[in-house]
Amino acid sequence: MLIYYVSKILNGAEGRYTPIEKMVLALVITTKRLCPYFLSHPIGVKTNVPLEQTLGKPNTSGRLVKCAVELSEYDISYLSRITIKAQTLADFVSKMAGISVDGTSEDQKWLLHVDGSSTIQGSGAGIVIISPQGKDLEFAVKFDFKASNNEAEYEALVIVMKMAHEAGARHLLTYSDL
Repeated sequence: MLIYYVSKILNGAEGRYTPIEKMVLALVITTKRLCPYFLSHPIGVKTNVPLEQTLGKPNTSGRLVKCAVELSEYDISYLSRITIKAQTLADFVSKMAGISVDGTSEDQKWLLHVDGSSTIQGSGAGIVIISPQGKDLEFAVKFDFKASNNEAEYEALVIVMKMAHEAGARHLLTYSDL
């Protein structure tokens, strides 16, 4: 399985699109940038948005009809995205950080809240780490590079996992809209 990351900052009217139109626009942009892959392989798009039903409706907006026509030349299947359970994410983080979660009691959970933001002035993130004892550690991060909301949130998630590890966290429960 290959996973690619493609980003674009929405300008002008694109910023006023509905969320479903933004999702379809992202897919169209991705097909244009990765056209050789889309033409030579079947593609699975995991999403929690009913794209297939929306694109198949005859009463969709003109923009969506145009996008549906563009996307119809590719072998794209739309798959429901399953939720990653918190323990799975914690196991992954532990494995990557080289720490063990075996024997960790439920009362030793650290809670991580991450939210990225991107504006014309720049990008950054808000980070909250809550220790098992209930102590809140709040941080704000400003990035020195342009980033989309998802890129800012991804960078913040990497930062917060490092911070939690340095603070002694062994069992992480992460809240993020990535």
